[in-house]
Amino acid sequence: MQWHGLTQVLGVKMRRSLFPADDSLPTWLHTLACFLVVSPFALLLLLPGTQAILHRQLDPLSGPEIGQYFFGHDALEGMRAVWAGLSLVIAAFAFIALGLSFTRKAQGNWALRILPWALFAASALLRVPIGPVR
Repeated sequence: MQWHGLTQVLGVKMRRSLFPADDSLPTWLHTLACFLVVSPFALLLLLPGTQAILHRQLDPLSGPEIGQYFFGHDALEGMRAVWAGLSLVIAAFAFIALGLSFTRKAQGNWALRILPWALFAASALLRVPIGPVR
């Protein structure tokens, strides 16, 4: 809507989108779609993270080699597992915040735009007490 005037002034031809404009979606459906996109990623981190905090043990994360890049091939126990669990939980919340940052309510709100990246940084910093990945 707003871009038509800008494209005419600049003389830039915009390519038609492959997807229909999400402006036609009701706000509740747009918000739900934003959270449905990020929820699998959040759940895949939230479940082992909470189990590591509660049981003080974190088995190596499985996956196509990406799980071993988090904390290594060895299981973690004790406080190292708790720190790793906290890191995973905060990373899960970062994905949820990423979904929130794409909602219509977050447009123009710089704090909601920065929040996911601050949470990802906090998650990375919580890996420091765990030690080097083996």
